[in-house]
Amino acid sequence: MMNIFGLFDFDGNDKYFSDKETVKKRALKIFGIFLIIAIAMSSFTLLGFLFFFLLLFSLGGIFLVEYYSDELDKKYGLYNFNNFRGYSRQIGAFTLLGFSTTALALLLICLCADINVYTSILLSIIFALPFLAIGLRFKTFNDASLEENGKIVYDAGYEPNYYCPVLAICCYLGYVQGFFETSPTNIIALILSTSFCFIWLVFPDKINKYMPFENRNKKGEAIYLAIALIIFFILFSQFTTVPFVKVMGFVD
Repeated sequence: MMNIFGLFDFDGNDKYFSDKETVKKRALKIFGIFLIIAIAMSSFTLLGFLFFFLLLFSLGGIFLVEYYSDELDKKYGLYNFNNFRGYSRQIGAFTLLGFSTTALALLLICLCADINVYTSILLSIIFALPFLAIGLRFKTFNDASLEENGKIVYDAGYEPNYYCPVLAICCYLGYVQGFFETSPTNIIALILSTSFCFIWLVFPDKINKYMPFENRNKKGEAIYLAIALIIFFILFSQFTTVPFVKVMGFVD
């Protein structure tokens, strides 16, 4: 998707992000084309404007991250030309942070589907949680987790692109399921167990101090993520009474 819209320069030798002028022109071109289409379709349907705002919310955060990449690099160091990729894991964290604006697109979809405002807002917050949690902890999910005394000694570090999907599974299943449980015990248990896994995944550097293994190398990272999923699904199965197909609206 990033290549389709021309976001980010994956083939560049000097930078991962484009310069401000290029980003501005690209954003104006993409959003301008869709706005023109929306206006042209407005005489017979508002669907065009719906798609325009969905695109705006979905890509707006990414464009902001890319637009301010020089400032972010100056303050936090996004580029690391000492590794084979040429950029830091921190870029991945900031990119995920940019994707968090997609939650606004989900909010719009929920409201258009006549889901009540309270539920729509909560679902949007839950959707944004994985992106915000990993993205805002960019000082942990970066190449600094590979270093010790100024030297790279670990072969993995905390990779945001590994942690975010696992965190999304836990949040989207655990917190959303809590909406549909009728037992207060099950609701509280689901919230607590999901929150435990949330903390486990968002603060691996803090928990690492108390672990019998190193969770920064590839093997340790895999074990660490697997523990989160195993514990979550064990607890999830114990406190779930409403089938997930009903939660998703597939059956009545």
